[in-house]
Amino acid sequence: MPHATFRILTLCTGNICRSPAADLLLAHALSGDARFSVSSAGTHAMTGWGISSPMDELLAERGIESDQFVSRQADHRMLSGSDLVLTATREHREWAVGTAPGVVRRAFTLTEFADAVAAHPEPAALTARELTAWAASHRPSAAVANRGAATRRGYVEGDILDPYGRGRSAYVASLGQIEPLTARIAAVLLATKP
Repeated sequence: MPHATFRILTLCTGNICRSPAADLLLAHALSGDARFSVSSAGTHAMTGWGISSPMDELLAERGIESDQFVSRQADHRMLSGSDLVLTATREHREWAVGTAPGVVRRAFTLTEFADAVAAHPEPAALTARELTAWAASHRPSAAVANRGAATRRGYVEGDILDPYGRGRSAYVASLGQIEPLTARIAAVLLATKP
């Protein structure tokens, strides 16, 4: 029998910029619904750190406090115990599946999952777990998803840009990608049946 709480893990590299932002935005949007829990980790985490200052400031501007946040390293147990793994990039998703192959049908980039669930005609007819399974079966093939997708700095279309070590404008741009995706995902998850 599945765990009663639908556990969402957001994942990036250091767990100090992108994944904590996705974690805290999703947790904030889902906070009124006890069915969901959200956390984050990194593929190469700066373990024990707080959120980078520019991202912390941007989240605070949205009324989201991050002073209790501490970065952590993702591992097999953490990944395997998650019902949904949302990654900043395809590279992070590949790392998650390589580390815990059992999550292959539960691991998506933020963009992939947001696009997939937004396309479902009636999410209220499904539980969050059923919706995740549906999204996995409606994921575009790797060949289609990667066709012509290379962008600057080695990212592919739909990846969340890494702002670490860059100016505030990079953090604004990164959060500008994350925020609408987490809002779309939260809205659909809240619409699912218990």
